[in-house]
Amino acid sequence: MGRLRDIRARLRCSERSRGISAVAAFILAGFMLLTGALMSMPVTQAVADASDYGPDGYFSSLKNEAQPMKIPIVSEAKFQRILFGKSGDGMPNPVFEIGLSDVETVENDGRYLVIGTGELNSSLNYAPTTDNAADMWGWSKTTSLTSGEALLWAEDVVSSVVQYDSYGHTTNNSFDSDEFASSVAKVSKTMDSNKYYSDFELSLLGDAQVLSGVCAKSSGCSSGYTTEQSVSHGQYRIFPLSLGDMKYYFARDVGWVNNFSDVCTKRRCEGGACSNGTSGYWLRSAYWTNAGLSYVASGGSPGDALKQPIYSQLGFRPALRLNLSNLLLTAASDTQEQSDSANLQMTYVETNKNLLTWDVNLLEDEGSYSLSLSGLSNLDEHSGMGWKVVDSKETLDTTDDVVLGSGRTNTSGNMQLPKNLMTDSNSEYDLYIWGQQQGNAESGWTNRATTPIKGTIQGWQVRMPEPPVSFGIDLTGTTTGTLKAYRIGEYDEVAFTQTGALKSVRLDTPEDLGTVLKTAAETAGGSDVDAGNPIGWVASRWLGYPTDPASDDVTSAFSPYAGRLQLFARALADAVTADGDEVLGGVQGSLNGLDAPVGNPVTLPVSGPGLYLIVDSSGTSLPIIVGTKVFNEAMEDVVEDGMVDFADAGVNGKPRLGQAALKTTVTDVAKFVVNDPGSDGFDVGSRVDFEVQVPVPSSLPDGVSSDEYVFDVADSPDSSLKFDVSRGVSVLLDTQDVSGELAGDITFTEDSLKVSNVGKLFAEGGSSQVVLRAGMSGKTVLIRYSAVLQTDALLSKPADVKANANTVTLTRTKSAVLPDGWTLDGDAGTEWKQASSKVYSFRVDVVKADKDALSTKLAGAEFEVSRDEQTLKFVKLAGEGEYRLATQGETGVTTVSTGAGGKLSLQGVEARELSFKETVAPSGYFKVSDFVIGTVPTWNEDVSAVTAVSYESSGSNLANVSEDGGHVAVLDPAWSLANLPYTGGIGILILLVVGALILVFAVRPYVLSKRAERDANLI
Repeated sequence: MGRLRDIRARLRCSERSRGISAVAAFILAGFMLLTGALMSMPVTQAVADASDYGPDGYFSSLKNEAQPMKIPIVSEAKFQRILFGKSGDGMPNPVFEIGLSDVETVENDGRYLVIGTGELNSSLNYAPTTDNAADMWGWSKTTSLTSGEALLWAEDVVSSVVQYDSYGHTTNNSFDSDEFASSVAKVSKTMDSNKYYSDFELSLLGDAQVLSGVCAKSSGCSSGYTTEQSVSHGQYRIFPLSLGDMKYYFARDVGWVNNFSDVCTKRRCEGGACSNGTSGYWLRSAYWTNAGLSYVASGGSPGDALKQPIYSQLGFRPALRLNLSNLLLTAASDTQEQSDSANLQMTYVETNKNLLTWDVNLLEDEGSYSLSLSGLSNLDEHSGMGWKVVDSKETLDTTDDVVLGSGRTNTSGNMQLPKNLMTDSNSEYDLYIWGQQQGNAESGWTNRATTPIKGTIQGWQVRMPEPPVSFGIDLTGTTTGTLKAYRIGEYDEVAFTQTGALKSVRLDTPEDLGTVLKTAAETAGGSDVDAGNPIGWVASRWLGYPTDPASDDVTSAFSPYAGRLQLFARALADAVTADGDEVLGGVQGSLNGLDAPVGNPVTLPVSGPGLYLIVDSSGTSLPIIVGTKVFNEAMEDVVEDGMVDFADAGVNGKPRLGQAALKTTVTDVAKFVVNDPGSDGFDVGSRVDFEVQVPVPSSLPDGVSSDEYVFDVADSPDSSLKFDVSRGVSVLLDTQDVSGELAGDITFTEDSLKVSNVGKLFAEGGSSQVVLRAGMSGKTVLIRYSAVLQTDALLSKPADVKANANTVTLTRTKSAVLPDGWTLDGDAGTEWKQASSKVYSFRVDVVKADKDALSTKLAGAEFEVSRDEQTLKFVKLAGEGEYRLATQGETGVTTVSTGAGGKLSLQGVEARELSFKETVAPSGYFKVSDFVIGTVPTWNEDVSAVTAVSYESSGSNLANVSEDGGHVAVLDPAWSLANLPYTGGIGILILLVVGALILVFAVRPYVLSKRAERDANLI
């Protein structure tokens, strides 16, 4: 029995040991399986919901028909001063502008009082008794308001003296009629302009309306009876208040001075003395024989002494109806906080303006909470962001939403959340954010805003919807002007390839733009332009995409800076200059200035997908036409933001979507490469298209006959470029092809080009003097031809930039005074000037090494290299690991391998991203997961020369740019468990397999221990 007990003890000890091992192995296996699973789990994003505007903080607390200024309910009245319109010293005097005063400018503080809100129908306010018929002339109608309108009244007069001049004589006056308009009516009309209010603010006033309670008879009015009450002949948005308004809102007794101090305070000019030297302000009335009750004195008392209005020293105090439908916020003008005492600034939502991106964070500091906001919008001038937090929960006292706090990101803006009001940690408080364009005294006090985005704050945690798909155009170049984008084409019928790239997209003309686009296309030389879809007609001919039949202007279409496409762009830009932004449907995105070298572009956010015209307000760069990329939801996790281009974008000059570079205007002579819109150079063997632009001279030299006049263009490339003689030379005068006129004057070989007697295109004359032909001034001669980049082209890499240069020379008869930049040609009687263009191609250098022993270089690693999902072919060169991109007609190989020293050099490629897939790893090493190498050229300010080249890498943390920037180091992990996480997809598979095996070994001892325990218990 003792022996049996010993056996049982040993078995139980073994059971405990095996149990511990099993548990440990099980945990390790589970961890490895979970790690593998997490590595392959996709990330999901929330979708933004449509947002409302929420309460505005002031007007929303006023009920319909509220009368915040009404007397005598002073204690319950709520009124604040609203900043509206433009303000400051030196404002144009509306009286001076209609010839009634010697005062050219006046002062306007831009502050308005809120008198009441709609709905309020116009009605006779004063009803005298039958035995007081003498007072019936004082009857007057009130100003009507519709639901959603507020009546605003300037705090002070805004004009110098306004005489209520008579029609014939003082007993025969009229406010307005077919034949006559009083000075007050004229000032009302004059005030309705963007000299006093911004265009945006004027749009908030709605349509002009007739005024009630006036005399509008051409014969004047001599009685105040109801038969004399009429509406104005003209329509007004800015107007004086009526006698009825005074009675209704300010308890003005007809014929008597009301001495209540609160009454006088509310109807007097600010401080009891009207500005601009006036002693009071005019009202409107249907009766003007006696002017005593048609004005209010500066101290607030109704006038009753001035019997002849022609002698009065009164000013104009404007009122207006303000539409509240798109009002987003009313808040303190200095900080945009909620305030009971400060001047209020209003923020209105602008139609079709949206936040394109946003980022919201909640910051805590010693128990207080503040917001951190950033984002981009398609406002014309996005100057910051605004916010408000709203309590929307229903209580016993109210069901109304209340603004608890608000602010903005601009200087001095409030970003503190009202913690003292957000006391319920379980409640959800609504948070609204928006892009904002700040108003000011010069341009109008009202802020513009995008449609707000709504989120929540609960328990001091903020939750916002994810931003929508963001569209933008990456720009490079320099300008101090504002770049404005106008959408001139809409995308439709989008199709994608099996690999997710863009296959095709239809361009449709936006609503209401058909006429202006068709006219611009015809100005650019188009004929039989499709009136139903002019932008589709332009796209099929001038944008540079393959068409059948072939485009009639493909060469110029490769560049947005040349040919008919550029003339089309200029015609549209001219239309904007002449008729304003609205001629193209309004600005759909803007940037205030640009300083972005190639390789470091700045995104101009736009309102959505489509074709855009970009105009530089400074005029220093040419207008550009460029389309956005297209969003493909299926590619959202594959390429950045799911935005895709054509698979062959950039190939043979096919334009790329979503990127452009600013180009300056042309003087004297210029030469452009017109099929490199991405400014990323060329593959060897590619065609390079050139355009020489020579403006027609504004004047020709004196004393020279047309036979003697010299105007020649010559070009000779270096050895790395050979002219493509098969494509010939095209010469245009603006859009007109004039090649035939110079057929005998063009000499074109692989190594040289000369176009002689170009002057015959624009000059004529007798034996003594050459002159310009009629209508030639302002035109441009365009000379187009192509070259092929040779396989021995100079290549650029980091710290070694090399250009394949090409220079054109313009030679002409010398001027009387040698212009700057020109050189005399000895005694030949000519002068010359040159312009160059540089063509670039690049090389990508990779070095393969051991991850754990960097000095160990690895030969024999094999890669497939692709670009835009197309596998590239290369020709093996003599050097170890050196390959050149195969040109047309060369067989090439699809696999390249590292040579001695682990080096791989790919030569003769554009500066674009190359995708590397390691197909064979060196013996004893894992394959590295796929990675991408991008070559980044840095150009000078006018994008005429590359100043530096650098590499960038992505996709794998085992592929990184070397410390000196000269190559990309790719580090292979040797076979070991420690290197499993570095091996990408196959590593995850191995991790899962190993985890499963460990799990098997963990289960086996557990099963054996249980079996042994059973057997021991049986014994």
